[in-house]
Parts: sequence; structure tokens; C-alpha cells
Amino acid sequence: MDIKTLLDNLHDEVSCSVCMCTFTDPKQLPCLHSFCLHCLNGIQRTSGVHGKITCPECRRQFQISGSGNPSELPTNFRINSLLDVLAIKECSTVNVKCRNCEKRSAQTLYCFQCCSFWCEECIVGHNIIRENKDHRTLALKYFQDQDIKAVLERPAFCQKKHHENKELELFCKDCKVAICSACAMTLHEGHGKMLLQEATDARKTQIKSTIKSLKDKALEKRKKVEKMNQKSIELQSKVADVKSQVQSFVDQIIAIIEASKQDVFDVIDNQAKKSLESLSHKKDEVDKQVKLIESSIEQTETLLKRNFSTEILGFSETFDTILREQSTQENRDTECIPQFSFTKSEKLINLLNMSEGIGNVEFVFNEPKEQKLGTESKESNKVVAGNKGANVCDSPFKAQVKTRRFRSVLSFGQKGESVGMFNNLRGVAVNDQDEIAVADCCNHRVSVFSSDGTHLRSFGRGGNNNGAFWYPSGIAFDSHGNIVVADCSNHRVQVFDRNGNFLSKFGEQGSRDNQLKFPDGLSINGKGDIIVADWGNKLIKIFSSSGEYLRKFGGEGSLVSPFHCIQHGQYFIVSDGGDHSIKMFDLGAKFISKFGEKGNKDGEFNKPRYLSVNKEGLLMVCDARNHRVQVFELCGKFVTKFGSKGSERGEFNFPRSTANLSDGRIVVCDKDNNRIQVFDKI
Repeated sequence: MDIKTLLDNLHDEVSCSVCMCTFTDPKQLPCLHSFCLHCLNGIQRTSGVHGKITCPECRRQFQISGSGNPSELPTNFRINSLLDVLAIKECSTVNVKCRNCEKRSAQTLYCFQCCSFWCEECIVGHNIIRENKDHRTLALKYFQDQDIKAVLERPAFCQKKHHENKELELFCKDCKVAICSACAMTLHEGHGKMLLQEATDARKTQIKSTIKSLKDKALEKRKKVEKMNQKSIELQSKVADVKSQVQSFVDQIIAIIEASKQDVFDVIDNQAKKSLESLSHKKDEVDKQVKLIESSIEQTETLLKRNFSTEILGFSETFDTILREQSTQENRDTECIPQFSFTKSEKLINLLNMSEGIGNVEFVFNEPKEQKLGTESKESNKVVAGNKGANVCDSPFKAQVKTRRFRSVLSFGQKGESVGMFNNLRGVAVNDQDEIAVADCCNHRVSVFSSDGTHLRSFGRGGNNNGAFWYPSGIAFDSHGNIVVADCSNHRVQVFDRNGNFLSKFGEQGSRDNQLKFPDGLSINGKGDIIVADWGNKLIKIFSSSGEYLRKFGGEGSLVSPFHCIQHGQYFIVSDGGDHSIKMFDLGAKFISKFGEKGNKDGEFNKPRYLSVNKEGLLMVCDARNHRVQVFELCGKFVTKFGSKGSERGEFNFPRSTANLSDGRIVVCDKDNNRIQVFDKI
């Protein structure tokens, strides 16, 4: 990895996956995963097993040599070097601690031989010492890439007490450990030894041989992959052929039905034509009769106007004859118009609704040739085509929404200890006044801001007394405006009023119902119950607003690493970071469904953290290690995403939580960029 790439990813390299903070005294397990010493001590205390420890990442258990204390584990010197590089990189914004007087200053120098920082006053004393006359020192502000490379290539030092300044130069063949010259003369006297570089070269040769063997195996597996790819192409071709056959058959059926439909239309049209012709003929006759009547009326009215008695009396017989003729014609004019109706073929409908549908698709699975062919050498499944399947991931939720895009409209915060600054953010919450409360994890406090980013107040400090925190994580407002905080490494939940005054607490370290183990995210449901993701116990626990234990669900085999749980309607939605998925349970704790798997495609996750449901009813998921927020319908259907890795506006470095302002804007906790970003939909 080049220096630029290393510096761009430095925060990822130096963050402990347990406390999510910058490493302090990094120790390495045999599986090569590294964690803070205090985190490993906490894990061992929680397990109650002395001398053994379980890796939080791969879950493998290891025996600790010596006294069985995690402090006996080897120090990860590479991470220590990276921590020095981080201090050098951020010296302009964060003061660096002097090795001697422990005073923090931006005007600090680095000694490449001592591998430590010195303030301007103490470097004078350092340079006076004769043994240090050849030491190279350089002010942090003058560091170049080659200087950072030199820091990374510094030697490893002995961990034994009083040997801390002695370089590891030898390798003990009996104990299989690297040792310094002082250890060689004391603890390892009489043991077989060789130069550390020679041991390293020999080990490299062995590793290279192993790598070659693994490459050969990988090549064999790649060949198998190629065969699978070829089979995939063949499968897709066969699928296309079968679909073509189905389509041809359906087209044939449709053609037959269309022809039958046309026959019915022709019968209807012929009968309608005959009836219309008959009606037209009768209409002409009636028109003639109307004209005759109108002529007779006109003549009669003329006769009446002349008022000659002899004419009127002489015309009366003629007039009666006209009336009789019209009466007779009226009776003959009645025409019977046919009534049209359609009787569907029940036989055809029943045929189409039969269990076979339009046909059957048969899948035949043949066992590989190298396996024995017994009576179950083939597995055949028939699937009825045309049946309706379940909705996405069998979720109980249904929603229809329009795709949304989001843009960053506000960003505030930077790394530091001063008011309004952050150090490793975790949870964020918004109250009815649109005040934004942030769990500032490594500053061990809660800070509250207005919706425009103005700092309003902060409370908390490092410790375990009431009102103090040790890595606060999840945060939420209750219906009274009180602030509820998951005090992670104190294994408890604390409640404060809106001004930060301590009100109450519940929980302690342990695995009993009323105890917690590294609680992470929390939320509050409509009844005021507090839902806690009990990360260390792999459980979701629910407490009343007064802290009384109510119930739990999850556990081994159900949840791997639950980070957050929210209740929406009649369902619980849980982010399971260890399983890289979102899981749903009903209120009776019955598992309903899940969606997602490890990856970086749409709908895939890498360590999802906190959840929220926005004003549109969409589920917002902080896809932390993919450095983005993904948006889903509540049924698990992917809608959109926003964010990518970086430090510019709209980019993220480990987004951890979201909250909603009253106007629909989304507040995002951008953890390793140590800032809050506010997004609005486009």
C-alpha cells in the first residue's frame, strides 16, 4: 500500500472494532486480529474464564501464555507506528503529547531512534544526552512521505519490564518468540537462539513455500470456477430454450383463444347487422306514416278554418277512416329487438385453473460422477408455473414509494476535545424542537446542537459515577424530552432531563435479564419502553421507562451482533452487523424475515449499524463499512442510497446513525469524519 492510500485509510487502520475508538495499547491475538488492551480485559472479565480469550471478530478462542493476562499478548507495533503517523498527520488540529513531560503541543518533534514525540523544551534535554547525539529528530510540520515511511519501518521493541527500550534482535528456538539481548541472558539463558533476521528469512522461505502450495490449490479451484462459469452459461442457454418453448406454447394458446374470440365477435356482428337492417326498414315506414299523418292534420286544420258545414260533415267519414288506419298501423309496428348476452365456458376456465397451470417445469439434479449412484442418484422437483409467490423476503410490510435522491445541505463538527468538537461519534437523536443530541463516544459526553449546527450545551465526563460515561453509544429522546443514553462500557443505560441533569439509571455488567454487556443502540417505542441492543449478550432487551426489565429476544443462533433495534407498528426491526443483514420479528419475538448479505452491491451490507424510519415511511440503514446510507421499503425492497467514502460534503467515513428533523431532512452521524451532516431530498 502506498503512502497516499495509507493516509487516506488511516482511521480504518487504527480503529478498534470493539470500542470503535482509536487504539490504545494495541494487542494482537494469534488470529492476527488486534484490539485495545482495555477492550480485551473487559472481554475476559465478562467471559469469566481466566487465561483464555475469544476473538470478537472471528470468535476463535485462544489460550494466553504466561500469567494468562491479556497484557501478555504481543503488542502490534505496526499499529503503534500508524498511531504515530496519525498524530503526525493531525498535528495541526490535535496537539501531540510529549513522551517526557506529557504536555500537549502542536510544536512537537519526533525522534526516529527513540520512536517517540518530544516537545520543544524536552528535546533540549534529549539532545544533551551523549547516547542520543546521533539520533535524528524532525519537527512534525516538516514531515514528508519519506519521513512517514521511516516511522513505519521502525524496529520492534521488547515488552518485558525494564527492557522496553531494547530492540528485538534474537529469536528463541525453544520458546518460539522474538527476544532482546537482555532476555537472552536472563529468561532464555541456555536456550537455542538465532538472529531475528535469520529466523525471519527462514520463516519467509517456509511461508513462500506454503503460499506456492496455496496458489496451486487456488489455481485448481479457479479451474473449477471456470467450469462452473461454463455450466452457468449452459444453464442460462437451457433456461432461454425452455422459456422460448413456454412462450411458443403460450402464443399458440393465445392464438387459439384469439381465433375463438373472433368467431364469437363475427356471430354477434352478423346478428347485429340483421337487426340493424330490419330496424332501418321499419324506421323508413314509420317516417312515411308520420308524413301522412302530418298531411292529414294540415288538410283537416284548413277545412276547420274555412268552417263550411257541408265540407266538415262530408269529410268526417274520411277523417274516421284515417284514424282507424293509423291505429291499425301502430299495432303492426312493434318490432322485437334481440337481447345480446355471453355465457363463458366454465370448462375452459376450470381447465386453465387446474393445478398444472399452463404446464410443469421439471428440474433434475444429477450427482457428480465421483459420487456413488444409489437409489437417490437423482433429485427431481416439479414446480407449478404461474403460481403467485410471497412478497419481498416474506415481509409483512407493503409500501409503494417513489425513488428519492439526497444531497448534503449542512455539515458541522471536527475532531477535538473542545466544545462543539467530536471524537468518534456514535448515536444521534432529534427532539420535538429539532434539537440534535449526539453521543460523543471517546470524549465521553453528550452534545446538543440546534438544527443549524449551533452548539447549545454538553454534559458528561469520563468515569462510572452517575452522569459520567465510558463510551456512550445509543441515544434517544423520550416523550417527555428526556435524553436516554446507552453507557456502553459501563454496561448500563442512563436517563437525563433535556438540560443534561442526571435522573436515573438501570443495568450492570452481566448476562442476567436485568443486566447488560456492552449495550450499543437503543430506541423508544410508542409506549415509552426502552429497547436496548445488548450487543455482548447477542440479545434485544426491553425495559419500561422506569428501567424495569420486561422481556428479551434473540440470542445465540438468532442474532450474531445486534447493534440497533427499532419498533415500527407490530414489528421489531434489528440491524445484525455480524450477519450483515436486517432482521424482522413480530411483537411475540417470532422471527419473520431478513434481507441483506455481506457485499457492496445495492441491498448488500458491510457491518450495518443504526436504523431509522423517515417521514416517508422508508427504512434508513447506516451501511457503515460501505460508507453509505441505504434506503429501503419496509418490505426490504431497495429504493436508493447516498454517500461514498471520503471527507467531502456528501461523503462518509463510517456513518453510524441517522435521525429525522421535522421538515423531513435526515441527520447523519459521520463517525470517523467527526462531523454531523444534514441531507435533504432532491
